[in-house]
Amino acid sequence: MQIHLSIGSAVYNIDEPFLRAHIEGILKQLTDETELLLIDDCSTNNSGEICREYAAADSRIRYINMGVNGGLSSVRNRTIEEARGKWIFFADADDLLSDNFVATALRYRDEDAQIIIHDRLKFTESKQPEQAPYEKELIRLDESAGRAISVSCLCLDPNISAQLNLPTRAFFHAAWGALYQKEFLTENKLLFPVGQKKAQDAVFNTKTYHFAQKISYLPYVMYYYRNNPQGITHRYSKNLTEVLNSLIGHLSNCIQDYYAEDADVKERFMNHRLMATVMDNLRLNIFHKDNPKPREQRKQEFLSFIAQEPYKSAIEHFDAKKSGRWEWLLIIKLVRKKRFAALNVIVRNDTLFRLLCGAYKRIAKLFG
Repeated sequence: MQIHLSIGSAVYNIDEPFLRAHIEGILKQLTDETELLLIDDCSTNNSGEICREYAAADSRIRYINMGVNGGLSSVRNRTIEEARGKWIFFADADDLLSDNFVATALRYRDEDAQIIIHDRLKFTESKQPEQAPYEKELIRLDESAGRAISVSCLCLDPNISAQLNLPTRAFFHAAWGALYQKEFLTENKLLFPVGQKKAQDAVFNTKTYHFAQKISYLPYVMYYYRNNPQGITHRYSKNLTEVLNSLIGHLSNCIQDYYAEDADVKERFMNHRLMATVMDNLRLNIFHKDNPKPREQRKQEFLSFIAQEPYKSAIEHFDAKKSGRWEWLLIIKLVRKKRFAALNVIVRNDTLFRLLCGAYKRIAKLFG
């Protein structure tokens, strides 16, 4: 039987209950036209053993150990290499797929789109009740959609959903937000940036949607993202400055390759992506409550970071009205004034941070 769908699950030190729930949710709906690739990035817990257990029991599941820990990009690229299906889906092994994921995806096995965007929902304990498999025609997006989505991924600018008549739960920034046609990826040599430890999907999708000419939308929840308070979006990251610098380097190369003459793209990149990078480094590194560095060292790192280009220019020229990110305005004003002490109190306390930023947002919008 020909394989039409390859699901590639990225595995690295996943909590056992989450990993088993992920695999079993897919296992119960696998068909002879579907394969599940469990790609283990050299886990140091029992994740590898669990994956081997399922692979040994079902020939439609393949366990692949990376041999050397290479990061998520390497795992995603291995998925593209190993996949035998026409369609590839990139999953994270602590999330859940719809109970009707396979049946719905296989319905569109002969679709001529290069990418099929779908809906997703977040959950914490258990996912919401599901709909029956989607059985209507896909919605073909306008030919201009690829460029619009590429720029959105590049700039971290979410404000194009309405422009494309897509709901916000169609989260096309993430690799798990769509099905990708393997031939399209391989013909255009589209890969994830090896070594990049954060926002790999942003680089991949900036390139991928730039090349995509046929994009369809499936108005159906195919993916359930686990909202994990201990996840990477909340944890302290001691090397975050270097990681973010690398990301901005990759994305700046995309600007040069695809949008070098577009002033609007460059302005959106500065107002959205660069400012989000500044906020991430303050929140998850310099002022994170788990940062063990002495206060004076953190202060010097803070001053060095905000004096570094391109962040310095982004901070100076940030326009909350144009970006719509009014909640950042209070923090950016304090950054401009180099008010380390105030930021140290506000940003280190997540509750206070959200409370003050939210209040300032309402006031600023009212009088802005």
